[in-house]
Amino acid sequence: MAILVLAPTLKTPSGHDHAFCTELIRYAGLSNVRILASEKFQPEPELSALPFFSVDPYEYRWIQREAKQSLPWKALLRSAAEDLKKIDFAPYEKVIFHTADPIYLAALSRSISRFNGIFYLGFMLPPSFWFRKTIGRRLAAVASDLAIRSLKRKTKVIIYSETGAIRFDHRSFKCLLKLPPVQSIESSVSASYGATRENASLPVEQTSDGSDRPKIGFFGAPFDDKGFQILLKLAEHPEIRSRFQIKVFLPPGQQELVEKINASGDAMWANSENRDVPTYFGCMASIDLVYTLYSPLAYKDRMSGIVQDALLAGKPLLVTSDCDEMRQFIDRIAPGAHFHADYSVIGAANSLALAIENLGDLSKRARQGAEKIRKLKTFEAYFNPSDEDPS
Repeated sequence: MAILVLAPTLKTPSGHDHAFCTELIRYAGLSNVRILASEKFQPEPELSALPFFSVDPYEYRWIQREAKQSLPWKALLRSAAEDLKKIDFAPYEKVIFHTADPIYLAALSRSISRFNGIFYLGFMLPPSFWFRKTIGRRLAAVASDLAIRSLKRKTKVIIYSETGAIRFDHRSFKCLLKLPPVQSIESSVSASYGATRENASLPVEQTSDGSDRPKIGFFGAPFDDKGFQILLKLAEHPEIRSRFQIKVFLPPGQQELVEKINASGDAMWANSENRDVPTYFGCMASIDLVYTLYSPLAYKDRMSGIVQDALLAGKPLLVTSDCDEMRQFIDRIAPGAHFHADYSVIGAANSLALAIENLGDLSKRARQGAEKIRKLKTFEAYFNPSDEDPS
């Protein structure tokens, strides 16, 4: 099985693209997988992706958000097309574009000729991620929509997202629901089932007063879109300080923030390191509920891998009331495994105060959904082409 992965958004040793590619190699074998990454990517022993793509989708994403200047569409498309001309698709049975961005998607539809294999086109980041409410976003949405239709005329395309839908500004359509697989799923999540704080993968950070307060876990980069500023203020809230401890698991390179948090008192503890999959789920095992109080502006129509991983580990979640996709996904997989709050300190504090009384039931319901999501997060499910594309 020869697989080619197009990953222009893979440029750092962390994040969803990195995890997907690492797990794919574990599943299919290094000799069967070819990964083309951003030209900024530094190859690793376990992920020897080729630095290749010259356009950084994350960089052009911010142009319309932070500076009022027009996007250099022609220049970006020309560079993207030049990159794609260097690729020979013929030797591969499967081509995966896991995080389809508008520029490379549009360039791909123009560059690729007939392809006899299967093209997996994933919208792990929805169209709304790349642009907020701007003319540029609508143009990118229309261009992406046209590119999808063009690709479907040239090859067999399996279109998927983490929500089972793609929502452009001008239209929406259903697609397959596919989640990022975890090949090492059995060994990775075993620590989370029945794990106690004494045998979790990470050493337990005891509170200074020796109490055993429920642990709230935050995972990922400390972005405002992920409610991190609200989380910091929650750590100062008297009722939250007295009833919970907050554990923050940050990616590498956040040591200064870690030291600042750990010096602030016993209500909040932080760690910053590069975690493999088993260690990551060990972190999940050390907490009682997962914080996903994300901004509804960024996540209203978007899923989060943290939500999936929390359910996989049997952990309940705090979710923003207006984050519709997340709440619907949890209700589909593990009904009753989340509680929700307004995107505010007061709203979160009030919901947490109520949730602590029902934490046992929330946890039970999360564990009941773990087996269901376990089946969705396998490569057998990912590569299964049996379902008809409903679009």
